[in-house]
Amino acid sequence: MRSVLATLGLVGLVAAAIGGGWGFTLSALAVFGVGFGFFYLLFPGGAHFGLTVANFLAVYACLFVFFRQANFPGASGAASIIGLILPVGGFLIGCLTRRRQILAIIRSRRPRDFAHLPRLMRWLGGTMAVGALSFALPRLALAAGAQGVLLVGAMAVITGFVALSVRDVVVVLRDVAVIFENVAARLDRLLIPMLAFLTFYGLLVVVFGCLYRIADLTSPLPQFALHGTPARIDFADALYYSVAAITTLGIGDITPAAALVRALTGLEVVAGVLMLLFGFSEIMRAHGGRSDRGGSDRGGSDRGGGS
Repeated sequence: MRSVLATLGLVGLVAAAIGGGWGFTLSALAVFGVGFGFFYLLFPGGAHFGLTVANFLAVYACLFVFFRQANFPGASGAASIIGLILPVGGFLIGCLTRRRQILAIIRSRRPRDFAHLPRLMRWLGGTMAVGALSFALPRLALAAGAQGVLLVGAMAVITGFVALSVRDVVVVLRDVAVIFENVAARLDRLLIPMLAFLTFYGLLVVVFGCLYRIADLTSPLPQFALHGTPARIDFADALYYSVAAITTLGIGDITPAAALVRALTGLEVVAGVLMLLFGFSEIMRAHGGRSDRGGSDRGGSDRGGGS
């Protein structure tokens, strides 16, 4: 269920940000929902594999929209939907025709070596060649109908490359899912130290935000400038400026206009850097301590078994 919700949420977020009308948005959700459901039902590979598939589908949606808007801005909605569907459909059909091989790859938990990368690079090279040739099309000032036909043709060629490289693509998906699973396990062990660090970090943000607000309230003149104009700030602005200062973003919409708040800003920047270094050190120390205890426990078990 988490994988299904993550897929729909991620693809829905991308589709909503893309725009292009309800037809394209609903088509994107339907295509990627079917794609994820296909893998979930025929090739169950765990939640992390499902999230990896969802991530790749969302990335493909972003690349397709960029490709369409840059090279085929006049293509119709119907042509865009067909172009979006073709590579996903070709990939799913390729997986279905090789389902035994694909299932064996997904069930294998051992990451493959790099022998499949040359074949994968051939697929990527062909896809990139189609994209590079398409970037010359806007100079031709083609009619909207011709742009739609060429968009569908370009995506059909890409579909052919994808269908021929189904095995290598699934290998990459499986390897990324294994790495994702390992990273998630390490994050679970580091959750408490990370929460402690974020608590102290947030405390600094609140303390300095209060100091900025108090300095502005107790001064006869505004201590900050909003978009270059001296003005009073409210508490929300003070917290926002505190976050920008401690992270050294320097957005520039709110700037210190008096010596006192400039000095406070400098102190917060230094405190934020020191807290970042200290927090990173403590998180790594906690991770190392747990690893050492795990090794000691295993060593004790081995010694107990030997005796």
